[in-house]
Amino acid sequence: MSQRKEIQFEDKNHYPFPLIRKDFLLINSQQKMDEIFTIIHRKNVGNRFSPIPSITEDETYIVVKPSLKNSNDVSIDAVTFDKNTLYIKVKEFNNPDFNEKSRIPPDILLKLNENLSVKKVNIQY
Repeated sequence: MSQRKEIQFEDKNHYPFPLIRKDFLLINSQQKMDEIFTIIHRKNVGNRFSPIPSITEDETYIVVKPSLKNSNDVSIDAVTFDKNTLYIKVKEFNNPDFNEKSRIPPDILLKLNENLSVKKVNIQY
């Protein structure tokens, strides 16, 4: 029987460039967070760098790459967790900050307000 638990989350940022090669990356160390932000700062245009979040033991950061069908971005409606699988419910929308014709999936940095051991990510439309 499924024991899906709703997870409180913060949608930190959507990046219109690739941060990761796979579908998701669990950021479980400050070193990994620093590596991701090195890429962000390198690709960021302008003089302002976004602050690098600190890893704490009661949170989980994850980068996910949902595929796009008919839009250039997605919004995250809900996050649930069951048996090492993170379920992310998304809704497609056209982000005016991204190129309208762009079908490049955004890399999304999420902060989960719990410490989770994620082995698999399932994105639901």
